[in-house]
Amino acid sequence: MDMKNKKRVLIILLILIVVVLIILGIVLIFGGIKNKAINDFENEVTNAACEYVNSEYNSPSLIEAYPHLTKIKYATLINAGYLDPNLTNPLTKERTIENTTDYIEITYTDSQYVCTYKEG
Repeated sequence: MDMKNKKRVLIILLILIVVVLIILGIVLIFGGIKNKAINDFENEVTNAACEYVNSEYNSPSLIEAYPHLTKIKYATLINAGYLDPNLTNPLTKERTIENTTDYIEITYTDSQYVCTYKEG
């Protein structure tokens, strides 16, 4: 190979590496944005559930006595005014009012209610 061909191959390889790095950067940036949106959604829903539980449940013994109270559906939070019915899950693009499967699990640990997002 002469010097001109070696330079062309080197330039093509460098361009290819730069393109791959740009694509990788874009994927990582948009992946991070999507993960943040999902985490924000889950936090908003769990915070609403914890507010609901702290105001509506008078005693932790309710959870022990009535196991069905440990799962709070979106409809309960919407009807009680703790959750926006038009809040959209960024992963599924489904509004909370349309979702009938996901729920928040409530447990009582270390003298406080713990709210955990669960996909139905």
